[in-house]
Amino acid sequence: MFAGDGRAELVEAAVGPESGEAEIHLSARDDSSSLLPITERQSSLFPGTGKAGTATIRVVRLDDVLPSSFETPALLKLDVQGFELQALAGCEEALARFDWVYVECSFVELYAGQSFADEVIDWLHDRGMRLAGVYNMACDREGRAVQADFLFGR
Repeated sequence: MFAGDGRAELVEAAVGPESGEAEIHLSARDDSSSLLPITERQSSLFPGTGKAGTATIRVVRLDDVLPSSFETPALLKLDVQGFELQALAGCEEALARFDWVYVECSFVELYAGQSFADEVIDWLHDRGMRLAGVYNMACDREGRAVQADFLFGR
């Protein structure tokens, strides 16, 4: 997808509050693995996303791998399976250079110890980001909100 794009640099690592190594909980589906343990609720709400194993992976702070400058307007998109606050904590310095943040957040615990939507909203608000929209709401069988994508802007 990025072949020949000199503006893109792929970094094979998870993002977190500090650089190092961590155990990742591998899901049976590629898009549901997390640095946090996968709960039964995740597996029941999203069949096929149960734990398939673990692996040790590299973790980086976004502040350590983002270039010192980039073109604006700039968007930071995070989809880190419950690890939103930890990933954002590793991006505090660079956050001020982003005009927009788009992040998937949950209203219920899908990953053990995860941050919830209200915590992420408060954290970003405290750093000058305002909620601009909520998209792609996923609900359980009873119609209760489970997770959504949140757009923040300055």
